[in-house]
Amino acid sequence: MFGLNSSLFLLFLLVVSGSALAEIPKANIAVIGGTFLNDALLESGILTESFRVDTKIGESPLIHYGKIDEVPFYYVHGHGGAKYLQAWAALYELGVQEAVGGATAGAINPVMKTYDFVAVDDFIDLNTQRPRRFPQEVTEKEGLILARYVPAIDPLVKDLLFKSTLKVIRTDEALDTINVFDKGVVLQAAGGRFETAAEIKSYAGMGGDLVTMSVGTEMSYARQLGINYACLVIISNPAEGIAPWEFSDLSEIYQTLNPVSLEILKDVIPKLADLPAKGRVDEPLRIHPTMSKNKE
Repeated sequence: MFGLNSSLFLLFLLVVSGSALAEIPKANIAVIGGTFLNDALLESGILTESFRVDTKIGESPLIHYGKIDEVPFYYVHGHGGAKYLQAWAALYELGVQEAVGGATAGAINPVMKTYDFVAVDDFIDLNTQRPRRFPQEVTEKEGLILARYVPAIDPLVKDLLFKSTLKVIRTDEALDTINVFDKGVVLQAAGGRFETAAEIKSYAGMGGDLVTMSVGTEMSYARQLGINYACLVIISNPAEGIAPWEFSDLSEIYQTLNPVSLEILKDVIPKLADLPAKGRVDEPLRIHPTMSKNKE
């Protein structure tokens, strides 16, 4: 009855139980990965633990944990995969206060060239298929979340991210031709395909400087959850119809700039730990006043 298979089964149960009971390491900073980073952080040796969180709206994607200069942080790879809501709900439940993200994008604004970095400051969201807001049970203790986005990002986080980008790029002569912009409007397209030249022309008329697929969602979700967020976007190609480009160009851009993005993160994460917890821009921009005293 208690042969080899039974013993292995009991050992398996102990391992699972121990893992479930282990305390999740604490951090109040998060990095949301995208193509600006790809595998650079995963393969850096900085991340030491991984776990999932069973949130009120389902299980999160894998969340990694590590430290830079003894400052702990969480990392979510690839924008959280298909679990956008669950990833951010998990960060909210874990008590994250500061977050940085990023992506690569097509440049609509002709001033922005391939390889340039943009610390974006506003967004236009055309991805209406992705959930726009969180189910009320995620933030039910806070009241009605109906967030405003003026400004759309946290200025303190953006300023640190911009300065760290300048610091890293300007100390490497090989990167001398790269520009760093401290503002830009990112248009989040519906995704699933590249845009047509006609669509890009219309996006330019709407005020978009660059087009990508995920960071608009991140700006929106972070504000709703009271997480102070800013993001860094690398121009990987001209937007369609702006100038010719080839898919083969992307590999060189990723190979060159993903390690640069990692160096920027290594510089900015310790600085995020020194930001004030209170008095931030999002505090008056989230909770809508009660509209009716009568509830059904």
